Order: sequence, then structure tokens, then C-alpha cells
Amino acid sequence: MFMLLKEHRYRAQIGSETRILRVEELVSGLPVWVERFRLQIPAETGHEAKTFYGPGAQEVAELGAEFLDRRRDK
Repeated sequence: MFMLLKEHRYRAQIGSETRILRVEELVSGLPVWVERFRLQIPAETGHEAKTFYGPGAQEVAELGAEFLDRRRDK
């Protein structure tokens, strides 16, 4: 079993910090994802990990940036 992924990178300004969001696109392989695009945000001290899925790379990156911004405020 294999998966072919394409990577899309987005820069997000979260407060005073710049984060790189790596969105993966499932190009071929078994359709085990909920949607074609996925962003995985790793856990950090005091914060859980989160995975976002969506129909487009930009939409998923925006969801991830909003999540990181809310997480920063806590």
C-alpha cells in the first residue's frame, strides 16, 4: 500500500510568531482521509494535537491558522 502526497506550504502570522503550515494533498492511494487535503498540527505543552481536513488547501490552512490563534489566546 502506498500514498502519493503533494505538499502545500502556507505562512501564518500568529501573534508575533510566524508559523509554517504544511498542508498535504492526497493525490493517489487508498481514500482513507475524510477529505482530499489534510493539515496536522502537533501537540505542544498544554495543548492537544489537531488534524484538519477539507476540500481545498487554502481552506484547511485557514482553519489551522484560526485554531493556532485561538490556542495562543488560552
